[in-house]
Amino acid sequence: MEKVLPMNPPDTRTVSDCVILAGGLGTRMGQPKALLKLDGVTLLERQHDQLSALFPRISVALKDPSLLDTVEDLSWHQVLLDPPESRCLVDVIGSIIERLAAPIFFAAVDLPLLNSATVSTICSHHSPGISVIPVDDHRPQPLAAVWDPSALEFSSPPDGDLALLAWVKRSSTRLLHWPEHFSPASGPPTQSPFKNLNSPKDLDSWGPLA
Repeated sequence: MEKVLPMNPPDTRTVSDCVILAGGLGTRMGQPKALLKLDGVTLLERQHDQLSALFPRISVALKDPSLLDTVEDLSWHQVLLDPPESRCLVDVIGSIIERLAAPIFFAAVDLPLLNSATVSTICSHHSPGISVIPVDDHRPQPLAAVWDPSALEFSSPPDGDLALLAWVKRSSTRLLHWPEHFSPASGPPTQSPFKNLNSPKDLDSWGPLA
């Protein structure tokens, strides 16, 4: 059962690790999403540059390390390869939490509207034992969230449901609803920071990003 807990007083010191999830193959895009360019910058570089300013340790998770050969040299705390036996994102994220053994802010590489104010707000509501999951349009956003090590207790579902959203419901979570739980600095309510790139049409329709 989903445990929805009250808001926590802001404290950004409890989350020092960030992992960019860059393993998507981007089948519909014709290339890995991490290498797609907006405003002339790859999504991986964009996320790295923004998030490295917020966290002492920033790592990248991917399927194939050769992807990093095609972008400029970026500074990573760790390069985390998806376990070869992983079946789904639950396995990938769970293995990372187990390896780092710390609360982690996870960011999907295909969320270019994610900004510093939004990330800081999410991290500020973390407390030990509680994962912090934003909610946009009634849908949890576990790929722009703080996952606490306590979530590992719920990563093996008794009913066999390996969906990431099912893991959210099983875990102890604090839900932050967009835009009411976010400051104006996180962006206008009409511009959701949790909008991701799904198709080539998205690239064509998005204008220049700040």
